[in-house]
Amino acid sequence: MLALNDCGGYTGAACINESCSCLWTIQNDECIRVETYLKDTIIVGVVFGVVFLICVSIIAFLLYRNFRKTRLIVKNDDCFDIPEISYGVTRYSPVTKVLTIKPVEIQLLANHVDEMLKDDGLKLRNEFLSLNKLVTCSETTDAKHPQNLEKNRSSIVPYNFNRVKLADNSGSHIRNYINASHVLQNNYIITQFPQRRTMTHFWKMIWAHNTTNIIMVTPLNEMKKSTARKVCVFGDLNVTLQATFMFGARMKIRTFALSQNKNRRRITHFHIYALDHLSLAKECIENIRCIRSNVHFQRKTGPTVVHSGSGVEWSGVFVLVDYLIQKIENGEKTIDIPADTLQLLDERKSSITEKHYELVYSCIRKYLKLHTTTKRNIVDEQEGSISNIDDYEELP
Repeated sequence: MLALNDCGGYTGAACINESCSCLWTIQNDECIRVETYLKDTIIVGVVFGVVFLICVSIIAFLLYRNFRKTRLIVKNDDCFDIPEISYGVTRYSPVTKVLTIKPVEIQLLANHVDEMLKDDGLKLRNEFLSLNKLVTCSETTDAKHPQNLEKNRSSIVPYNFNRVKLADNSGSHIRNYINASHVLQNNYIITQFPQRRTMTHFWKMIWAHNTTNIIMVTPLNEMKKSTARKVCVFGDLNVTLQATFMFGARMKIRTFALSQNKNRRRITHFHIYALDHLSLAKECIENIRCIRSNVHFQRKTGPTVVHSGSGVEWSGVFVLVDYLIQKIENGEKTIDIPADTLQLLDERKSSITEKHYELVYSCIRKYLKLHTTTKRNIVDEQEGSISNIDDYEELP
């Protein structure tokens, strides 16, 4: 029997070759081999180390996930209620989007459109759902500033990155705000119907962007009667209604003189209203062809301003169809309806709905069928009855 050494008050010892060493975990006089103790210690240490690494990994993962969440922009209530929407504030660029849908060669476009519209538009709906998953809802903080809220007719507001900014020396995002967006390579400005409080802002925008053509779309004849005025003053801008005449039964064309000090410009205003829902595509194409054939439209120098009630609705259909038609007439070899639709949706929220998307395809089909026909001529400007310049102000 080996003797136990005095180990600082502990009676436990491990014996090797007649000598003892202290084991601080042993509380009795039992004598064990050091090799056995060390083996047990190593096993316990390895197990503890593995458990520790697992705990550290779990904590790190939870911290990383929480960090990622704090970087996401919270989805606005009035954004598209659809899954997998990406968020960002960078300016739209076509290269940032990856579409499995390919552009269609121009000679195959008619057959492609027919194929998409058959079976009650099933393929169209699936295509639109695919597009919605790629839509980017950007920041709208400028539009939702408390002092700008009353300038919006509805929850449809412009994104910060491409909103139209009024000329203002202060650079304030409050004073230079108007509910309007640059869209489709800055060829168009989509805006809402101006209110009484924003009429001056509207005409300042027209002047600043050198706009000479305004398209006003009110499919359900939303106009109200009011007292006519021939001349109106908005700040330092004078707006004079010169003439008005009808084109067909559903378009009224007005000409305005817009002047600032000694500078004077001619504005042509195309008012499309009371569209027949049974022949929307046909009427839409006829209106676009009429507007494009107008000599004053052909002389345009700035973006075309298109507006309807809240700045989407039919405005989106008009600008997209017109944009696609111009691509065809300019000799583009391929047409990519989904890509151009996605760009418009990225630039003006809710500008195209699923029903609108089907109408866009229907309009392109109607245009392709009428493409070889002679363009309808428009009657030259007539001096005649004075229409109501307050039409803008009396919209709902």
